[in-house]
Amino acid sequence: MSKGTRTYVTVYEFQERDLATLDKSANLESSQFFSDLVPYRREWGETAHIELEELDYIPSRSQLTFVCRTKWNAPDSWLKAASATPTFQGKLVVAASVNNDENQVDGYAFMNYDLLQEKVLLSVPRNMVEEMYANEQIEEIDNMIHKPIKIFAKECEDYYITEFPTLGVQESG
Repeated sequence: MSKGTRTYVTVYEFQERDLATLDKSANLESSQFFSDLVPYRREWGETAHIELEELDYIPSRSQLTFVCRTKWNAPDSWLKAASATPTFQGKLVVAASVNNDENQVDGYAFMNYDLLQEKVLLSVPRNMVEEMYANEQIEEIDNMIHKPIKIFAKECEDYYITEFPTLGVQESG
């Protein structure tokens, strides 16, 4: 899949033991990862296929990050379903999807099958991006796209982890 919607995902408070569990239950090196984590396709919504581009674990930040592509829509239904799996349950899942034309960026935050936030992070006319490419303003395009993604991720981290650290904790009873 060459173009399409590109989604950047960060799973917060992801420990090494979580990575070891995930490594045993899912293929971390191919797109099979998505089916392994959420096997029931009806939970994928409008998304028929998700292509894994990269997956990294950042131990110093306790974060699992991955980048994926879909043909049309953001994999928001898959992300919602994944947030309820034993692997991601109780963890903040933040995603930002950049559409094919790179003129729209949508942000999502999930936890325990709940959509915590859905927000348009960037929306500009398509011809503006085309003009920027024509003028070889590649760095400006990257900044225009990635700055609101970083701000959204930081806002979610500050609010859902720092301000409400017990939000993802499951009560026992």
